[in-house]
Amino acid sequence: METQEYFDRLDLEIKKIYDLSKKAREKGLDPVSKVEIPLARSLAEKVVGLISTIYPQMESSGIAERILELEKEFGKLSIGVSFKIAEEIAKQKFCSFKNLIEAMDAGIRVGFAYTTLGVVSSPIEGFTGITVGKTRDNKEYITAHFSGPIRSAGTTASCVVLMLIDYLRELFGYARYDPTEEEVKRYVTENYDYHEYITNLQYLPTIEEATFLAQNIPIQIDGDPTEKVEVSNYKNLKRVNTNFIRGGMCLIFSEGLAQKAKKGLRLLNEIKKKGIKSTGWDFLEDYIKIHEKREVGKADASPTYIQDLVAGRPVFGHPSRSGAFRFRYGRSRVSGFSATSMHPATMAITDSFIAIGTQLKLEKPTKGCIVTSCDSIDGPIILLKNGSVKKIKSKEEAKKLYPETKEILYLGDILFPFGDVLNRNSLLLKSGYVEEWWKRELELKDLEFAKSIDEFSINLDKAIEISTLFNIPLHPKYIFYWTQITEDQFKSLLEWIQISNFNEKLIFPYSKKEKEIFKDGKRALELLGIEHEVTLENVVLNSEESKALLINLGIPIQNSSDLFIKLSEEQLTLFNNKELSILDRINKSSKFIIKDKAGDFIGARMGRPEKAKLRKLIGSPNMLFPIGKEGGRLRSLQSSCEVGSVNADFPLFFCEHCKKYTIYSICENCQNPTKKIFYSPHLDKEYFSLQSEENEENLQSFKNQDLQINYYLEKALENLGFSKEDLPPLIKGVRGTSSEEHSIEHLEKGILRAKFNLQVNK
Repeated sequence: METQEYFDRLDLEIKKIYDLSKKAREKGLDPVSKVEIPLARSLAEKVVGLISTIYPQMESSGIAERILELEKEFGKLSIGVSFKIAEEIAKQKFCSFKNLIEAMDAGIRVGFAYTTLGVVSSPIEGFTGITVGKTRDNKEYITAHFSGPIRSAGTTASCVVLMLIDYLRELFGYARYDPTEEEVKRYVTENYDYHEYITNLQYLPTIEEATFLAQNIPIQIDGDPTEKVEVSNYKNLKRVNTNFIRGGMCLIFSEGLAQKAKKGLRLLNEIKKKGIKSTGWDFLEDYIKIHEKREVGKADASPTYIQDLVAGRPVFGHPSRSGAFRFRYGRSRVSGFSATSMHPATMAITDSFIAIGTQLKLEKPTKGCIVTSCDSIDGPIILLKNGSVKKIKSKEEAKKLYPETKEILYLGDILFPFGDVLNRNSLLLKSGYVEEWWKRELELKDLEFAKSIDEFSINLDKAIEISTLFNIPLHPKYIFYWTQITEDQFKSLLEWIQISNFNEKLIFPYSKKEKEIFKDGKRALELLGIEHEVTLENVVLNSEESKALLINLGIPIQNSSDLFIKLSEEQLTLFNNKELSILDRINKSSKFIIKDKAGDFIGARMGRPEKAKLRKLIGSPNMLFPIGKEGGRLRSLQSSCEVGSVNADFPLFFCEHCKKYTIYSICENCQNPTKKIFYSPHLDKEYFSLQSEENEENLQSFKNQDLQINYYLEKALENLGFSKEDLPPLIKGVRGTSSEEHSIEHLEKGILRAKFNLQVNK
């Protein structure tokens, strides 16, 4: 299928789905009569569509087009785009807002959404708004409010959004926040309380770091209380509205600002060169010096992914340990932002603990990723229980051999997009020598010839011919993990190879006596990643592996039968020279350039697999329909029907056709639309409009009432064409609804969900 045809097919199928959804919504059986998920063809459209759910006036206002223009000026995904579009929205260039604070809020949300690549929850629910406070000398400063969902933004975006808010503060002339000594100590105490009593922070700043940041931040960081635990000290502060722990504040202060200050400042300095003016965060230069003092003496790759290990989550590789995932730069068709790829056989050989979409916690270069599959990279190399070594080529082969596997010698490659490494400002990792590097070296020698070569499918003779002709390294398929064996193993392998014989295949003697003598040599074969079979009294390499090993060692291949391998005195002297690494000795002996096949290995463990499970509400209800106390312990519809009525808060509607009240926006009796009714609990009166004759302000669209539940169940069965015998044995509702208008679902939905064992998605 051609690329354009593929995208055309996507468009067609998406249109069908949206048309079907539109017809379903037009029936009026949902609280909203239109499909609420807008289609977006670019990040710009996605960002605007997202924030227009809060500010509808932004839709079709030209903001998306302006974002695309700014991308040409600052570069795609640059925070300069976020800052500039936030500024222009705040200046009300595209649409009007009630006041400056609302305009700034809209600009911040759009800029934040762009920085997070359109993550839904963080710019809508994680950032909850800005307010104005008063400094001690009665000037106005900005307070930014955050809640728990800010976690989904990621640490870098959490740091950048603070810089964005301060940019608008400075632009519109608001004063800097001037924290008191008690407020500074409250920040420090609250972050430590959150870490100790609620949940571990990814990064907990030292008291010195937290104090320095709290003393210098140009905006106040605040948020709604997210926990039922009060802060241990510094309560009842005038400019802090709660004594309870504010999770959103702690997350953005510690994991965002404290952890990512260095990267955030680097990004800010980059856009300053392009005309963005911001001075509020200049103090971070001094903070970084304090932060780096903490890192002195620490190893570069602190294995934090192991430190916070939870029971039941498997470790796939220890930090930088040989045999863990071999790091490889590149992208497959399904990899992307924090989405890496590995061979399907690697997934299967881990007993399918790793699957497409599994989250991994990594040693480096990023904290985590999710997994996709790619079958053109190296899969695992395993040691079987009978002593043989196999390179696994497919998922099916891995599943077949899994019961016979004694040890996974090499897990295989993890394919990492370079953009992720760059984005995290990580040190470059060393890739092992792989096919694409080999192809690149060939292209530099002869581009036209290289176009005719498939680097993933090349036999040994062709590889030798190309390396000889163009003086490039031997193809990675025919080199081994020379950097992963010890001196003793190398020495034992050399001794063992000298009593082996070669007749198209290398055959090593492996009787009971040789097993003990050459156990290090056998281990060398395993760690080199050389495929071999163990027979009754021999270890046998296939023809290709045999020739490749001899070529690596610089031993000439001759055509005579039953050839015993003999190393020259010169080779023996070279191989015994411990001043050189084993790989250097191999290169001096071989007539070909032998590259390092290993590169860097990275450790990994499983992340949070439980987060991929079905998100059920407490009690696993089949419908959002209040059953009240009448539903009993199981919140059963059938139990409430036995009682005969349900006492709960229900919406109010009136059917003018049937001249009767109902709880649905579509009449269950005549299927016509109904009119919304508003109720005044103060006057115990009902109105067709929010503007009542008595100018009653506290009108609500629901009322606590005793509902004749059997009537509504009979109508639901009638609409579905069901009899009572067709009802599932248990249909579970909820005790009561908690939404602002106490909107409910039709009973028909609950019946159908229960019939197919489905629950309400959280």
